[in-house]
Amino acid sequence: CPVFTKFYNCSISLDLTMTSSLERSIFARIIAAKVSGALSMIGSFLIIIDVAKKWRRRKNQGTLPTVSRIILGMSLADLWNSFFVHFLGTWMVPNEILDEGFPIPLTAGNKATCTVQAYFSS
Repeated sequence: CPVFTKFYNCSISLDLTMTSSLERSIFARIIAAKVSGALSMIGSFLIIIDVAKKWRRRKNQGTLPTVSRIILGMSLADLWNSFFVHFLGTWMVPNEILDEGFPIPLTAGNKATCTVQAYFSS
């Protein structure tokens, strides 16, 4: 019994009768990645806003200190990575892909979306 039925007409139909602990663990890993990715994006966005406010206050003094520029770059990279790898994760994976013999939950992509995700996440 698959965890989810396939994506049709942009709606997700859940089959909550997960029969094995393996199916439940696959589902839990995917949900945990999406939640942690969303939290990471929020944290990175708040750091970017904080650095931007500091830059605005110091505008007459020139550029930002090196530490602030490093933090800004790391936060931008984390925001990008969290969005494409963790948050979008399985949504961009083709429906036909199997994980340990089971269909991957929450897949909605095709080969092109998978290629785009691979390009932007590397």
